[in-house]
Amino acid sequence: MLKTDNFLMVAASLLLLAVNWFAFHDFREAHTVRDWLMLFASILVFIQFGREFWKANLEDHHAA
Repeated sequence: MLKTDNFLMVAASLLLLAVNWFAFHDFREAHTVRDWLMLFASILVFIQFGREFWKANLEDHHAA
C-alpha cells in the first residue's frame, strides 16, 4: 500500500473515532439508526486497515 493510502486510512480512522465519540459519549442517550450505521462503517474501516497492515507485514516478512 502506498504511503498516501496509509495516510488517508489513518486520517479516516481518526475522523471516524471522533464522530463515534460525539455520537456515543452519553451511553444513557437513545441512539439513532444513523449513529449505529456510522459505528458499523467505522468497524469496517478498522477491519480493512488491519487487513492492509497485516498483509503489508506478511509481505515484508516473506521478502526478508
